[in-house]
This record gives sequence, structure tokens and C-alpha cells, in this order.
Amino acid sequence: MKRLGALVGCLLAAVLLISGCGTGSGAKDQTLTIWATNVNVPILQKAAEQYAKDHPGFKLNVVEMANNDIRSKVTIGLQAKGQGLPDAALLVDDGIHGYLEKFPNVFVNLSDRGFEEYRKQFPDYKVDSVSLNGDMYAFPFDAGPVGVFYRTDLFKEAGVDASQIHTWTDYIEAGKKIKQATGASMLSYDSTDSTVFTILLSQQGLGYFNEDGHATLATPQAKNVAGLFSDLKKNDLLIGAPGWNAWVTSLSSNQSATAITGAWLIGTLQQQLPDQSGKWGVMPLPAFEEGGSQSANQGGSSFVISRTSSHVEETYEFLKYFTTSFEMQELAMQGGLFPSYLPTYKSDLFSEPVEYFSGKPVWTFFAEEMSKIPSVLYTANDIFARNEAIKVQAEVNNGKDPAASLGDAQSRIENRIQ
Repeated sequence: MKRLGALVGCLLAAVLLISGCGTGSGAKDQTLTIWATNVNVPILQKAAEQYAKDHPGFKLNVVEMANNDIRSKVTIGLQAKGQGLPDAALLVDDGIHGYLEKFPNVFVNLSDRGFEEYRKQFPDYKVDSVSLNGDMYAFPFDAGPVGVFYRTDLFKEAGVDASQIHTWTDYIEAGKKIKQATGASMLSYDSTDSTVFTILLSQQGLGYFNEDGHATLATPQAKNVAGLFSDLKKNDLLIGAPGWNAWVTSLSSNQSATAITGAWLIGTLQQQLPDQSGKWGVMPLPAFEEGGSQSANQGGSSFVISRTSSHVEETYEFLKYFTTSFEMQELAMQGGLFPSYLPTYKSDLFSEPVEYFSGKPVWTFFAEEMSKIPSVLYTANDIFARNEAIKVQAEVNNGKDPAASLGDAQSRIENRIQ
């Protein structure tokens, strides 16, 4: 009996020893994998280091990918019912709703896990972009509030006061003065992309499709946009630059007095046009009618969790911490991103003067825009409409009637999605 007791004791000790080896000092090994674009990698890694201090054993593997690669790989994974997907991925907002429509129940419902308590700490438009049927399926992260960046020196030379530009009619009249005085066109844009068209449509609270699934290119709002392109071109105030590099060149070579884009242009100007420091300002989008919306969003991204993840709870807790931590969102701001977490706008970072913009607190301007941005509907078919918008831009710039161009585009979209 003594030998049997000793044997049982040894076996028990061995079991306890093995158990102890599996958990270390009681910590569970939690290595999560997140797909994200380059600028987000160091920010997530720093956040993981902070999080691990209170969560022993936590590890994060951030896989760097371009947005298009993330979109492609996520699509393939969703088609395979979640196989091959990471624990979480950072997706561009305009694609999330389409995924939720085509692949229901593949992303974790965050509202069911309690994230509803943070809903009011993000702008309504941002929450709407990551929701379906009232439930949130992604952690809101960075945003792209839009402004009109303008050359203060060219405006001054032409005697134009930016604060007096309230409507797009005012904008065109100011452009005529600037053209005459300086030779610069009022606006340049990337003609290979639908960004400006999309911004001007969303400014009016409209996406490319309505809730009934019908394209919106034949609506009055779309006609406003195409008409603006046409009017600018007719008055020789518009430059269609063939691609990103050509567009930046149009800004650096004094060909354009303004640029319509998201807040991220601040970093681009500082890095690529350092010699123009002190020559740029920012103002709201002019309205299509007196008292109309002057706000819009361009881009932005949010984190989704795959339901096939074996670390759903751990991933949820980490991303909840990351997206709702004042300190972490300040870190994102310092890393060149514009956070959508509203409490962050109380940070001193947003009120600091920016030397490049003549000491003006331009980040404050964009923070104030966030609560004014209209919500728009994103769908899985937006890609088709965006391509049609690029064609409309080209056609009206070549003299085609805006209404006729939009009508043709509407017909092509309807035929495509039938």
C-alpha cells in the first residue's frame, strides 16, 4: 500500500508539474493576429505592449498589408466561410456594410458583447458605417473629415476672403478672381479616381445607392455634383490630374488654389511640399444651397473580428481597450491618424498651433467637423457606381450634358446589378 501511495503521489506531482508548465506563472498564452495597413502597425504594437502589462501572456502579431490586399484576402476568406481569416482585420469603412450584406454572421456582433455602451462616444456617421440593423459589427477607429485646403497667398493676391465663401456659387466666383489675378485654377483632382465626386455626394447625405437598392446617380444631389464639375470646367477653373503623383505636382507647382480632401492631407503637405509652409489654410466645404451641409468624410477604417477566431473574447477586449482608450487614441493621433473616439478631441494635441498652417490650430477645425458629417449608406455594389462616377467626370469635362451623362451611368449600373 505504501508503494501504491507513493506511486499515486508521484503521478499527482507530475500532473501538477505539467499543468504548471502549460500556464507559466498562471498566464495564458494569447497570441492574436490582426491584418492592418502600414501606418497602423507601430501604433498597434505599442498598444499591445501597454495592454500586456495588465494582461500577462498577451501577444499580438500584426501582419502589414495594403488596403487592397486586405480587402482581397478577407473576401476570399469570407467566401470560404471564414477559413484563413485572422482574429481581426482593419477594413476601410465603405466596404464593411457590403460584407455584412453578402456574408451575414461572419463578423462578431459587438453590440451583443456590450459595446453599445460606447456608441455615443463616436460620431453617428461613423457608427452607422459599421452597423447593420442597429447592431455594431466593427470597432470605429480612424476617420477622414473633409475640408477645402487653400493657398492663402493666392487668395490674398486675388483679394479673395475665404471666410466669405459659403456656397459653391461663391467658390466659382472666387475662382474666377484667382484665375485672373494669378493664373491658377481653382481646383485640381485625381481624374482616375472618384474621390471628389464621392465627397460632394456624401456632403449631401447620399451614398451611391439608396436603401431600396437603387443607384442614386439620377438624383438631384448627383446632378448638383456633375453640374459643379461642368461649371468649373466651363470657367477654366478645373484641372483633372491623371493620378496621385500628377495631382500632388499640380499642388506643388502652383497650378491649383485649392484641394478637396480629408484631414490626412496635412501630413502630405508637410512632407512633400515643405517649401510651401505658411501658404496653406483650410475652410469648410461650400454648401450647394444657403444653409446646407458643409461637411463630409473621406475614408476611415474600423476593426472587425472574425467569428471563426479561436480568440474572440481576447480580441474583443484588446480592441475595446485600443479604440476607447484616450491614451491609445492620442498615440494614433501622434502616428498620423485622425481618431474617431470623441473624447480624444479634448486632447491638447488638437488645440496645438500647426506651424505649416501659419500657426493655426487646424486639427481643431477637423475635430469640430466630426459631429456635422452626414451618414451615408455603403453597399457591396458601390464599386460599380464609383467607376461610373469617374466616367461622368470625364464626360462632363468634355462637354457632355451632366443630366445626360448621369442618366446613361444610371442605366449602366442598373443593367450591371440586375
